[in-house]
Amino acid sequence: MTIEIIKSEINKINLTHLVDILSREDHKRLIVEQAGLEHYKLLSYLSKQINNSTIVELGTHHGTSCLCLCENESNSVVTYDLTDRKFGLKKIPKNLTRHVGNIFDINPEILLKASLIFLDTAHEGDFELEVLNFLIRNDYKGLLLLDDIHYNEAMINFWNNIKITKYDITKVGHGIINPTTSPTGKSGTGLVDFDENIDVVNLHD
Repeated sequence: MTIEIIKSEINKINLTHLVDILSREDHKRLIVEQAGLEHYKLLSYLSKQINNSTIVELGTHHGTSCLCLCENESNSVVTYDLTDRKFGLKKIPKNLTRHVGNIFDINPEILLKASLIFLDTAHEGDFELEVLNFLIRNDYKGLLLLDDIHYNEAMINFWNNIKITKYDITKVGHGIINPTTSPTGKSGTGLVDFDENIDVVNLHD
């Protein structure tokens, strides 16, 4: 499988048809932001690079990200969060399944079946490391997409210590954020390639 990441192509994605599904007014604005500011166009883009596969999201939160991951209806998207109190979708995509709870208590094996895993949780580094180690131990083949790799010292250290082939794709993902919500004033997006057969090409504008 070849994944092409081209900023100009990602920014051609139009997500305005998803705006009315969102409850939060701020997310109605964020979902249509350009790649490099927000990661929603990237999520939709990646979903369209993968067909007839399972995509797993860890960290549902408001549901905006999994909504974008559901853009390719040939894929099955499964999302997990410890709580559903902030979930804000007015309509559930038909290819989305939601679970409330820790994936390691529910069905960790689904991670190994996923072509793409999107990890966006508490950004403390410990759960991220648990997921990474689980994937390594079980010889996972696929892609791990990480949000907030530059968010704080814990996430920076976690990202820097990953020895598997990885790409910092912040310029087409989640960029600068409000410094009042991040110690570094940054977010960051990283892609970890667990499969020697996956070529990430055209990583440019």
